[in-house]
Amino acid sequence: MMARLIVACLFCAWAVQAAEKQAKAGTQECAEMGYGADLRCSTCSRLQEFLPSGEEKGAAESAKLVSECRRCCESVGEEVFKRGILYVCPSQVQGDQDIEDFVKRKADAFKSLDVKYRDGVRTTLMLLREGETEEDAKEAVNIRGWKSDEIRDFVAMKLGAKLS
Repeated sequence: MMARLIVACLFCAWAVQAAEKQAKAGTQECAEMGYGADLRCSTCSRLQEFLPSGEEKGAAESAKLVSECRRCCESVGEEVFKRGILYVCPSQVQGDQDIEDFVKRKADAFKSLDVKYRDGVRTTLMLLREGETEEDAKEAVNIRGWKSDEIRDFVAMKLGAKLS
């Protein structure tokens, strides 16, 4: 009787372990598939938006890729900030078409984003949490060299804005 109980317990432990391994791939396995340790599940969702689905050609491969991505991603909640401030140098706006496009055509879509022009500043997005001011904000992102759509998507994600 005791032997059966031990065997049953071992089997249950093995089944749970196997299920966990199937549900979440290990770091080594993910690295071998090309996924980094900092992969966020929101990235897998964005990937899925651009891949074929349903009856489209390549849909099966896309589904496999997204499944692998989801097994390797961290589902850490993406922090949403109260507001943002984009610091730009006026000469950068004139000399970088992506910064110019974002500032002149896309930034107005974000009600909680202010654009501030300062001579000589690096193009930086400062993200403020509830109760933070410009002086005590802790989160800043250098967006120099980013494409206009990348800036738009990042700002939308960080400020919790819906893109239309």
